[in-house]
Amino acid sequence: MGPGFDTFFQAGPFRLAATLIGGAGAQPSVLTLAGLGVAAKRATVHYLMEDLALCGGVAMSFDYSGNGDSEGVYEEGSLRRRERETLAAAGLLAPDVPPVLLGTSMGGYLAACVAPILKPRALVLFCPSAYPDYALDARFDGNLARPGAYPGSPAFAALAHFTGDLLVIGGKQDQNVPHEVLHRYIDSAPKARSKALVWLDCDHFIHRWLPQQVEWRAEVVARIAALAAFAPLRESAHASPT
Repeated sequence: MGPGFDTFFQAGPFRLAATLIGGAGAQPSVLTLAGLGVAAKRATVHYLMEDLALCGGVAMSFDYSGNGDSEGVYEEGSLRRRERETLAAAGLLAPDVPPVLLGTSMGGYLAACVAPILKPRALVLFCPSAYPDYALDARFDGNLARPGAYPGSPAFAALAHFTGDLLVIGGKQDQNVPHEVLHRYIDSAPKARSKALVWLDCDHFIHRWLPQQVEWRAEVVARIAALAAFAPLRESAHASPT
């Protein structure tokens, strides 16, 4: 594979589009999971994947059914369907390396939900949303529950025995996900090897803001690369523990 390689894979009845960025011929060990929205596309995080490739990593992004270049109808999607598609995408990962799951918004929720199955080395969650257990089969037709710190959320329950590294990155001006949700993610992983909650000066759409922020972009990439064992983590002067 070259620095950017487009491919397709099957997830149930749907043919899903994916992009791999990194070392030629290597299978990815980083899987990125996109958020909710008809306009959500895998290319949103390609800037991070390209930066991680410079650190020696290989990452994969994909479009869920109904999004981007993948088959399916967006409004017919559900959280349960996306969990299945996430696991199908994980089938393309390197089998002998514990993966790093990088999820944004709903993708953060999904990353946490599949952690007991995929046993990732690290979870990197950007502005992660959370949903109640009764929302698993709700269609994406406008009736999905709003993100919130639901005590019974499958994402929080899934982190109870997570033993990898947990990095949660939030936007101080997030208009979609309450700050309480991010704190709940941190509190739900008592056995994590390490935990960090970092606040950036942006709103929910973090990947529109971060590419232009030279220092913060480098900081985020360094943190992810360190958790993935690509490179040593340098000390941050910007991280906020609150």
